[in-house]
Amino acid sequence: MKPHSTFLTISILSLTITCCWLSNLGADATPDSSLPLAEISGFSAWRPYSNPNRLVNIGMNKGEVLALAGKADREETYYAASRGRLVQLSDWYYIRTGHDPETTLLKFTQESLVSIVVTPIR
Repeated sequence: MKPHSTFLTISILSLTITCCWLSNLGADATPDSSLPLAEISGFSAWRPYSNPNRLVNIGMNKGEVLALAGKADREETYYAASRGRLVQLSDWYYIRTGHDPETTLLKFTQESLVSIVVTPIR
């Protein structure tokens, strides 16, 4: 897969997940299992590629995640309206290459980690 194709797939996946997630903001949001493009798995914890002896958990703040997982390969920050106010959302992408390539998306609302999605790259 070409780099720009991988980026486009990740961007479309992020937008799709964000739309599903925003529609359930405040509820237990889980990725829609009918989403095309990739296999999607929602987790409550993740072992960082650069530090597999540590565990990143839902509820951690950005500083804690940064200390455990290091700087993300790609970051996006944007705002969405929720219940009449703007909420800052951030997506941090960690990309593992090699034998079993995959991308992990960590989604933050304000400063708190709210979602972990691991997507195999094919």
